[in-house]
Amino acid sequence: MHSSPARLLALVAAVATLVLVAAMSGSEVRAYVVTAIDYHFHDAHPTLPIGPGRDLIVRNQGRNVHNVTIPALGFSRDVRPGGEVVIHSIGDRLEPGRYELFCRIHLATFGMKGVIVISPE
Repeated sequence: MHSSPARLLALVAAVATLVLVAAMSGSEVRAYVVTAIDYHFHDAHPTLPIGPGRDLIVRNQGRNVHNVTIPALGFSRDVRPGGEVVIHSIGDRLEPGRYELFCRIHLATFGMKGVIVISPE
């Protein structure tokens, strides 16, 4: 059986679309998102297990400046409302285990903290 050029072109377009969708969804899967809002880290009590090759994104969806501190990484950065902090490949930078995450600005007053769980896979 021979395929017509139009049918072959449609098949190629469909495959290209599937590859593009898979590539785009793969980038979403790589990141684990924690939201800082109103003196709370949402999805960090604790996080779901974060494996190798995955990024951690902390987005500030609150009204105040927050801070992201992860002592095990020696990492501390402020994040303004509407902003985000990205820690690339956090699963490769830490051994499997549980790690403290906190906002140094609001830890003492509001107890703003969480736990990051790093998995071996």
